[in-house]
Amino acid sequence: MGDPAGIGPEVVVKALARVRRGSFVLIGSREVFESEQRRQGVSVLSGNEIVDPVGRLGRFSMGKVQKPCGEAAYACLEKGVELLNQRRISGLVTAPVSKEALRQAGFRWPGQTEFLAEGLGSSSFAMLAWTPKFKAVFVTIHLPLSQVGRHITPELVAEKTVLLDRFLRLEGKQKPGIAVMALNPHADEFSQGEEDRIRAGIRLAGRAGVQAEGPIPADAAVASPTAFDGFVAMYHDQAMIPAKLLGRDAGVNVTLGLGRVRTSPLHGVAFDIAGQGRASEASTLAAIRLARRLAGRQTS
Repeated sequence: MGDPAGIGPEVVVKALARVRRGSFVLIGSREVFESEQRRQGVSVLSGNEIVDPVGRLGRFSMGKVQKPCGEAAYACLEKGVELLNQRRISGLVTAPVSKEALRQAGFRWPGQTEFLAEGLGSSSFAMLAWTPKFKAVFVTIHLPLSQVGRHITPELVAEKTVLLDRFLRLEGKQKPGIAVMALNPHADEFSQGEEDRIRAGIRLAGRAGVQAEGPIPADAAVASPTAFDGFVAMYHDQAMIPAKLLGRDAGVNVTLGLGRVRTSPLHGVAFDIAGQGRASEASTLAAIRLARRLAGRQTS
């Protein structure tokens, strides 16, 4: 469901109206889903199971950060992890959340990626920005830019590169070609040792059979996004900006290394348009379709 004060319930209902086959387990407030269904004038809940860990949410204001909405989103995330661990669901598609509302509700993780990794017992994981034309993992995720350089280690670069290689093989690439981005402009010209550590990480990944090149300046790497099968970015915006530009509404966030399938739309709660019926469901629909495809490949 995501944050009920955001566009999560709206895009979930809209996306379900476009899915032509199969049934789903909806995790969230029954009253919120039913209200959104009535508002849109569609019927998508019948035939799908609703698991409601929220109960009666009560009144809330659309488009605002609120503790009760953060508590509802938190409860849904916890239930999602529980169902994954119980193998009751084959994959989890999470709707957008407000990190501020989650923090007010006592959420102590930097983001959903770290929460899911801990809940599913994974110590090696990565966030992947997926689009049909551009796929990139992040070496660091939720860090201030001033701290990124010190967190780049050969081991971390190698770990994320190997995880990306495994994912690309799952997608059908027999020998994926991966570009590893430099941290600094022009790579070595302004480096303070980070590029040497990135090179060491590429060598480690190579010993695991991964075909990776770099460090390549980020602007040069994304100038030809189809020249490689995947990219390794050093920080959030280095991957997310090209992913959103190239993916448009087809972008999906995928968490690698969980041993389970987890996807989400590549956008946030959009409080500025929440409750107005203007939100596009395209990214959520892409997240649902990708999750089903990946779940089928993992179990085949």
